[in-house]
Amino acid sequence: MKRKLPAITVSLIVTVVATCTLGGNCKEKVYASEIGNAAEVASSNVEFNQLEMPIISINTVSGSEISSEEEYVGAQISIINDEGNYEMTDMNTSIKLRGSSSMYAEKKSYKMKFEEKQNLLNVGGGAGKPWLLIANYSDHSLLRNFTAYHFADKLTGMSYSPNCRSVEVYLNGEYQGVCLLCEDNNVNKNRVAIEEAQDEVEDNGYLVEMSRYAGENVFAVDTASYVIQSNLSETASIKEQQITYISKYIEESYNALKNGNKDDVKKLIDIDSLVDIYIGNEIVKNVDAGWDSFYMYKDVNGKLCFGPMWDFDLSMGNANCVKGFDSWAGFNPYHVLNVNANANPWFCHALSYEWFRELVKERWNELQNDLNDIPNIVINEAESNYQSYCRNFEKWDILGKQTNISPAEIVALPTYKDHYTYLSNWLSKRINWLTEYYNSEDFTNGVFVKEDGKKLSSDSNLVELSSVLAFGCSGYEMLPNTGIAVSFEEGGSAWAQACATGFMLEEGAEYVLSFDYKCSNELTVPLAVQKNYKPWSPYYSEEINMTNEFQHFEGTFKATENDSNCALALSLGGSTKGTVVTFDNMSLVKKSTSTFVYGDINGNGSVDSIDFGLLREYILGMRKSFEYEYGAKAADVYPDGKINALDFAYMRKHILGIISTFPAEE
Repeated sequence: MKRKLPAITVSLIVTVVATCTLGGNCKEKVYASEIGNAAEVASSNVEFNQLEMPIISINTVSGSEISSEEEYVGAQISIINDEGNYEMTDMNTSIKLRGSSSMYAEKKSYKMKFEEKQNLLNVGGGAGKPWLLIANYSDHSLLRNFTAYHFADKLTGMSYSPNCRSVEVYLNGEYQGVCLLCEDNNVNKNRVAIEEAQDEVEDNGYLVEMSRYAGENVFAVDTASYVIQSNLSETASIKEQQITYISKYIEESYNALKNGNKDDVKKLIDIDSLVDIYIGNEIVKNVDAGWDSFYMYKDVNGKLCFGPMWDFDLSMGNANCVKGFDSWAGFNPYHVLNVNANANPWFCHALSYEWFRELVKERWNELQNDLNDIPNIVINEAESNYQSYCRNFEKWDILGKQTNISPAEIVALPTYKDHYTYLSNWLSKRINWLTEYYNSEDFTNGVFVKEDGKKLSSDSNLVELSSVLAFGCSGYEMLPNTGIAVSFEEGGSAWAQACATGFMLEEGAEYVLSFDYKCSNELTVPLAVQKNYKPWSPYYSEEINMTNEFQHFEGTFKATENDSNCALALSLGGSTKGTVVTFDNMSLVKKSTSTFVYGDINGNGSVDSIDFGLLREYILGMRKSFEYEYGAKAADVYPDGKINALDFAYMRKHILGIISTFPAEE
């Protein structure tokens, strides 16, 4: 039985006894004094050190540990607002862990659920039952999610973006640092405002997440998997109909986009929402673009809408596992090339069409003032609540240390000011780069480049486009030529591996795997190209004997099936203390099977009137690019590096049978 303590009246006078400058580490001690003039609390011995931010205090029943992402624990929550007053006192709630990879971080994220709808700290557009406390442990600025959600408010093509604010959290009396108090992505008139009729099929709204993580109510469309996140019927037969209905609608919408006819797409998809969610994701260059947390919904009698935007702690330069993702330059390859499990197929197909690129350019320029203000969101929030953010790192001593997949440039930053300044500058450079490129002829013509300025191509190195990581080791270093150096201070565990994960294989296609390798000790290493999920079956396997001299490996194999989520696994379980294993110049490329033909502008293997029509449209300015990768090269039948009337004349002669070969072939 809960013992109710007598209420007392307090207010907080905050005294800073050691100051903190914006350039250094914070070591201030702040004390709260009680006088009789403010809010009611239910305990006579509550004491919090409040700086700039609101405080949320959670006490679980009997001090129970929160250890599950499945089971809620009973708790009570109290909230001190900006003015130092108790906005909420000992209100009943329930709480559990939340997250996927973040579940394994020292600082935890939580999901709270109230019996009645609440609007905590007036953060939301209205009340709701579920609320989140996001730890952002892998983000040393603590501001990546905050910034993305606040900018998403400007992306009005999406009907909703999560409302949030930073708070300091205490759990069972122990300080937990700064968390992001955030609305959950759930169906609610104040959040994802779709109509729910739990036992209806077509007359029901559906919230869906594109995600690689297993769960209930899952279906697949093409290379991606989807999870229905709204409530479905408890009647099995109706539930099955609901899953069939929404999966078929999404498949039909996807196929329409894949085929590229704008009018057909508009019948099924809210294009404004697709444009805005693409822009929001391109700015932040999110490594998880197609792996998880990509939301869409369909209301009753409505089109497929995209949003809300979600989960950006591993974005805005904060990822070292994929080559180029830490750079503010270049396009996110997972938005352009559908060759990886992280790729977003909706963006990949949309960007292949000139009409979509024109919409992106137009919308980007409409948003220019809001875009230019994004770096200021970072600076204003960080400096307004600077002492509170700094105190987080007294609890969690991670500045200057590796967490998750932070790049070396971010890890090296010693102070909190360095981190939020880095983020602000990264965003400023990113926006300037995209502004220039979206307004260029290259973008209009469908040319997308990497961070080094080289063109992204479907023939790209699959390892370069994959997450390269190491497990069961003491540490690892990413190498600039697409490689990894893995070190073992205490010796390797039985499951130690270096991996490149997420790439796709096409049935019947041949692939060439190559890399350079060496080891500080002699070591035999099995390698496999395999499924990146149970039962981890291999498509190709070999064994290499490593010495302290660089050697070169090259092997060829044919894929036996289509697989959208594969891995290159190099097993390092025999490593001993002091071992350093290096793999460099890693490459996995598909052998080309296409034969280039001059005049074959659409790439269908023949030169005919369709190619002549495409060339005519291009010369008359009716089109600015060709869909076929080698279309421009094929159109230059009079090889002078230009596509003009000379090419048209020779193409006409070829179609009429006057000539059988083009000057380019002579």
